[in-house]
Amino acid sequence: MGRAALSLRDKFEILHAALFDSDGVGTLANDQLAMKLVTAICQPGKVFIDVGAHIGSVISQVAHHDPSIRIVAIEAIPEKIAALRRKFPAIELHDCAVGESTGEVSFFINVKQSGYSSLKRPEDANKGIISEIRVPIRRLDTLVTSSDVDVIKIDVEGAELGALRGSENILNNCRPVIMFESGPQPDDDVDNGKSALFQFLTLNGYAIFVPNRVAHNDAGLSENGFIESHLYPRRTTNYFAIPKERRVEVRDRARSILNIHSV
Repeated sequence: MGRAALSLRDKFEILHAALFDSDGVGTLANDQLAMKLVTAICQPGKVFIDVGAHIGSVISQVAHHDPSIRIVAIEAIPEKIAALRRKFPAIELHDCAVGESTGEVSFFINVKQSGYSSLKRPEDANKGIISEIRVPIRRLDTLVTSSDVDVIKIDVEGAELGALRGSENILNNCRPVIMFESGPQPDDDVDNGKSALFQFLTLNGYAIFVPNRVAHNDAGLSENGFIESHLYPRRTTNYFAIPKERRVEVRDRARSILNIHSV
């Protein structure tokens, strides 16, 4: 019922955008396509890592698509991790944030929209909608030592680069496909901005794609193209980083998921 409701919601949102927000239709369509791809592209028997699992909508879709996939989920909000444990008792869950260091950090919960909670202090932190808590932070390389990681989904509201920097062993040894969020927040942090994120992935042998290009012949975005795609109306909120040596394989898997038989 939950999956059916999500599918109906997606259709309604596309229709609503087409009628009332024509500038946003492309962004919304790409974000919905990203969810369809990321929840079905993991290879059977491999490991899927969900960083920022929230209420478990991605977990549910992956498990439904292929029960042989081993799911590892990370969530920092205590109430959310407790709910995930009740809902998904068979998966591996870690109650922490992830980054490039180990210890304890401040985590900022948006009490009205918990999906926007983050390690980054928001500009409106003093307006009564943000609750600050302390949570453990771990490197993903420490939490997951499997050699079979095939897909990583990262949605951590602006802290994606830190999560990736703490995953270099996984990236180098497993070469997973990565879907990461990159929204239009001000890019005023040179070390953790969009250019640094693009350069980190490029140096590790990845190419970055807008979702509707994953199933097609495309070499990936340039750095300028990646940054430009955040401008209004942005192309997407979610991007795929694909190891260059896996490009054809992932393209063909995406074509199968989307029932694309010829291009």
